[in-house]
Amino acid sequence: MSEPQSPKPYSVASYLCLATLWSFLVPALYVNVIPALCLMFAMAASVIGGAPFGGLRDLPFFIISVGLFALCVFLLIRAPKVMKRLRENHKAEQPRSFTLLILPYWIPLFWGLAVIAVSFYMAPTSLARSQGYMAFAFPQYFTFYVMGLMSGGMRLFTVLSVVFTVFLSLGSTLDIAKLAPSVPKTRGWILHAVITLLLCGFVGLAYSHFRTEIFPPTAWDSDAVVRDERSRRLYGGDTDLSEYVPFKENNKLVKIESPTLLIEGEHPKIHGAFALYPIYAAAVQATYCDTKDLYFDPNPHGDAVAMSGTSPQAFDALLGVNRLIQSDMIFMLQPSEKQLQQAKDKNIELVITPIGYEAFVFFVSTFNPVDELSLDQIRDIYSKKTTRWNQVGGKNERILPFQRPEGSGSQTAMLRLMGDVPMAPPLKEEFRHGMGAIVASVADYRNYGNALGFSFRYYVEGLFKHDGVKLLKINGIAPTMENIQNGSYPVIGELVIISRKDNTNPNVQKLTDWFLSPQGQELVRDVGYVPL
Repeated sequence: MSEPQSPKPYSVASYLCLATLWSFLVPALYVNVIPALCLMFAMAASVIGGAPFGGLRDLPFFIISVGLFALCVFLLIRAPKVMKRLRENHKAEQPRSFTLLILPYWIPLFWGLAVIAVSFYMAPTSLARSQGYMAFAFPQYFTFYVMGLMSGGMRLFTVLSVVFTVFLSLGSTLDIAKLAPSVPKTRGWILHAVITLLLCGFVGLAYSHFRTEIFPPTAWDSDAVVRDERSRRLYGGDTDLSEYVPFKENNKLVKIESPTLLIEGEHPKIHGAFALYPIYAAAVQATYCDTKDLYFDPNPHGDAVAMSGTSPQAFDALLGVNRLIQSDMIFMLQPSEKQLQQAKDKNIELVITPIGYEAFVFFVSTFNPVDELSLDQIRDIYSKKTTRWNQVGGKNERILPFQRPEGSGSQTAMLRLMGDVPMAPPLKEEFRHGMGAIVASVADYRNYGNALGFSFRYYVEGLFKHDGVKLLKINGIAPTMENIQNGSYPVIGELVIISRKDNTNPNVQKLTDWFLSPQGQELVRDVGYVPL
């Protein structure tokens, strides 16, 4: 009787390909076969049950579930033969290198971590798309992914997939170490830990480097960014003001008892910046009478009495640039030189009345160790003379200085702060149309721990408060109410009411004068701004 022949050893390339394939497939068999069977029966019941349960619409999903279950069964039948052949080669130490023997069992983990990193990288731009890419991270755990989508537990899907893969790679390492006499079991444990940590560390460093140095997320979805900004210009901004609508039940507006001004008829149409909406909306609620036929909507609308938008939108409404949206008076920060020239070119004389003060502030992520900047440092950053945080006392990371559209209140204040120093034009990833978008982007520590934004104090601390950002001291002075009132904070802007001198509505001047009265100034203070 002849002795059984040893199996023909694999070549290095064929072993790596086959072992890698089965390191993906083997866990899939045990994880997916039972859920695939359940899914097949559920789809069959839906098809048989008729339209109320899905009917023929679920027939394609039933066919897919049958195919998935059949594939699992086929692989389960085939798996023992393949794994037996691999183990026989392991016993013969083929290939000879222990590293080559165990390498394939880490490829699924490395692949999964890399795809997870890319998916999280995509999240701030398109969360749905990033979740879709997660299916490629651990394709062997298809049922985990489906359950994660159905339950909204994508994090659970990720954690379970990583844990399964790590333990399977550990089992394979110890199995190969046991079969290879020259490799002690302890060495297998140590090697597994070292390789796992190295893979996780490498992917983490690459992820962090790409996030902070190379590709900001807008570069991945530029078309969506353009559509989003166009939508904001036409239909409003990124700030939810639904809780500040005048006369809406249980709104958050400051209530004024016994108003000293009551406006009956010829109600002025008001437009203004988002951040000032709580001021003039509260004034409308206190002083406007006979409002049953009036339309209140914070979004720009031709029939709205008190609407909000960006400062350029409000200014255009005052000048009549847009025939559909016009206003009698607007609330904003001091207009820019370009806006004043625009009014002059149209032979429109403006009446500009200051009603309060506000601090122009700079903010960073709470994960950023920098707590203060000087005015000179800010000018250097926005002129791109200073480009890294370690130049101003922070980490060795690129500074991402956000900007807003020309003509917006905050961008105008920023240009005034720069003075004669030219401000570098923003890159695409450094531009945000709305103030809320800047705050949210700076707060997103997974991507913008290195970002710098600017706005006004009440917007960041009140209207759009976000725990992920912190206000910086400027020249060592914090932007508090006290420091604004005593003038020690170095960057203060004026809140103004702007109207046209040729406006014939007498109530425009009456409402402007009311804001200068004690009651109007008290409203400015109660909302959160600094009165005159």
